[in-house]
Amino acid sequence: MKHFKAIAAMSENRVIGNGNKIPWHLPEDFKWFKKMTSGNVVVMGRKTFESLGRPLPNRINVILTRHPRLMRLQHPEIFGSFTLGTRARGLRKGYQLPLLKTGEGTEVRLQRNLLKLDPEEYSTDVFICGGAQIYEQALPLCSDLYLTRVKRVCEGDAFFPRFEDQFSLVSVVKDSTDFTIEHYRHKNLLT
Repeated sequence: MKHFKAIAAMSENRVIGNGNKIPWHLPEDFKWFKKMTSGNVVVMGRKTFESLGRPLPNRINVILTRHPRLMRLQHPEIFGSFTLGTRARGLRKGYQLPLLKTGEGTEVRLQRNLLKLDPEEYSTDVFICGGAQIYEQALPLCSDLYLTRVKRVCEGDAFFPRFEDQFSLVSVVKDSTDFTIEHYRHKNLLT
């Protein structure tokens, strides 16, 4: 059985965001994130998507939102040609709506409910990549967690949820002056 994987970065005091922005700039960590997620599926909440400002290239971007029409209004450059027709309105809650293919392996979809998203539907890995509420919902469903620990205390308004009782450290992928990348595996889920 295939499971989600999570990828995140948090400060020493568990901050992952402040004002819908990442409160640090670590190019090496961004390269790691790109390497891990390119060619795969990335799942994020609406606020995380809005903080990025655009779909991540060479990935299937699944945006979790309860308000797909609002996404169209707020991002007409991405969702402008999308309309919820009669057929789409009649579909069950949680239906995944394929919206946009931009070429170069980039696709954007809206999903109403994380629990309706099945990693088995994809031939690649499915990475959960934010925000705080999405991580909290998804971590029990993730086989692996790739966590960058930023070696500083940051001000913030979004925090990474407690995971230590569910996951065991498998390896330290990288240890640098500014951050450490750790790979954890869920104690109860097999990969």
